[in-house]
Amino acid sequence: MGLSLLTVIGLVLLKLSLNILHPRQWILQQTVSDAYLTYERAYAERIPFESLLANNSPWPASPATTTTVIEMGRLPGGTPVTGTVVRTRVPDSGNYPVDGGSGTVATNPAGMKIWRAQSVVTYKVGGRSYAKSRTVLRSQ
Repeated sequence: MGLSLLTVIGLVLLKLSLNILHPRQWILQQTVSDAYLTYERAYAERIPFESLLANNSPWPASPATTTTVIEMGRLPGGTPVTGTVVRTRVPDSGNYPVDGGSGTVATNPAGMKIWRAQSVVTYKVGGRSYAKSRTVLRSQ
């Protein structure tokens, strides 16, 4: 009787400890994806404006996209978290028509060029699919 009681208590404690670890695993996965998106944001902010608008830009003009398979990081135990990053850039509607917008000298007197560089990361962990995005405004 005593052994059965200890076995039941042991199983209940094991179940409780697993319930505590599961949210931590999810938080770790979110931290790995957020860290990668921080890199994407920094990359979009530091790329020279001329390179952003070039024909071979990592962010091609919308509706074109570039798709790259990436390793965002590793979970405890060395399990890699891989995903796909899709990049594109969208012109602001206030840009001049030559820059992809519909602006005029009256609506854009300074001749500003404004682009949104968007990165969307999709990945799977534990059979579930996730997607996150970051958008950076660049202007000149």
